[in-house]
Amino acid sequence: MIARFTSLRVAVPAALFTTLLALLLTAGLARAQEPEPPVVTIPNETCLECHTQEGLHLTLPTGNALSVTVDSDALSGSVHAGLQCQQCHTDIAGYPHGEIAIDSHRDLQVHYSQSCVNCHAEQAEEQVDSVHAQVRAAGVNEAAVCADCHGSHDIQPISRAKHPEISGEVSAETCSQCHDGIFEKYANSVHGDALLNGNPDVPTCIDCHPAHTASDPRTLEFRLESPQLCGDCHADKALMAKYGLSTEVFDTYVSDFHGTTVMLFEKTTPDQATNKAVCTDCHGVHDIQTAHGDQSAMKTNLVKTCQECHPDATTSFADSWLGHYVPTLDNAPLVALVELFYRILIPAVIGFFIIYILIDLQRRIHDRRASKRQSQT
Repeated sequence: MIARFTSLRVAVPAALFTTLLALLLTAGLARAQEPEPPVVTIPNETCLECHTQEGLHLTLPTGNALSVTVDSDALSGSVHAGLQCQQCHTDIAGYPHGEIAIDSHRDLQVHYSQSCVNCHAEQAEEQVDSVHAQVRAAGVNEAAVCADCHGSHDIQPISRAKHPEISGEVSAETCSQCHDGIFEKYANSVHGDALLNGNPDVPTCIDCHPAHTASDPRTLEFRLESPQLCGDCHADKALMAKYGLSTEVFDTYVSDFHGTTVMLFEKTTPDQATNKAVCTDCHGVHDIQTAHGDQSAMKTNLVKTCQECHPDATTSFADSWLGHYVPTLDNAPLVALVELFYRILIPAVIGFFIIYILIDLQRRIHDRRASKRQSQT
């Protein structure tokens, strides 16, 4: 159009040509700044007219068929019941739907999981630094995305904190979809056995590995923080009293050489390794057994456990350990008496020296004043 007016410039006066050209440019700019027409809202019933048909499928570039049939009952029973299909399928505005840049079912899951951020911005921000996101960024496409844990059209609540009615088995079994080997170990542990038998108080996967903020358990930082994870339950007096367990299990660890050093490293240099034992070094991780059971590594293989850090450890070395319990006249009378002796001796010695220093200080002040009076006379 501008070219046409340029060709007429000889016949049209310069002022008129300039005015016409300005009007054309202004009109073009106005059209460019107009907002895009709103996306046509499609009722869910319209989508379901096709997508409830059996055998409906999408042919992937690989030639594989991907079912796109939707179970309307599952959809109506999900926590998203009542939402519009387009709130998740934001790139679909009509039929035909157009091409989606995917090569596999996995690509489709990852693609549509990105739409969760439109409503769940807080959770999406939390998971940015999670181990799943880090692994996925490193090129592992199988690393979990929203749909892997929550599903797609059949989404159900999974948080026990917000939905106490949800069984802890739900979160554990959800993780087992990818971590099946670990789940098998957990299921045979003291925690897993209790959970699968209906105990709601034992920790599940997301208690130690929070769903959206799970950090890499292979890091030094995670290892140093692990005693605190155990302490969340084992230092809870009300919870431990419910099962006849003692919080001394955690308290004595924190107060001994191992625990004190680990806590010090955690506070000062969490990026530096320490060879001091944390809970999992002796008790295991996902396969934790009761300390009193036949399978307990702490009872049947205690020396071997100690030798992992103390190569010269013998049976007497292991027998000298009192466990995570405060010594008493019943379980360790000699140790209890020695401890009582020092509890009396140390305050007495400190108190004696404080009194001695105060008396000496008073005597020095008295002598100085007396000397001063003598010099004045």
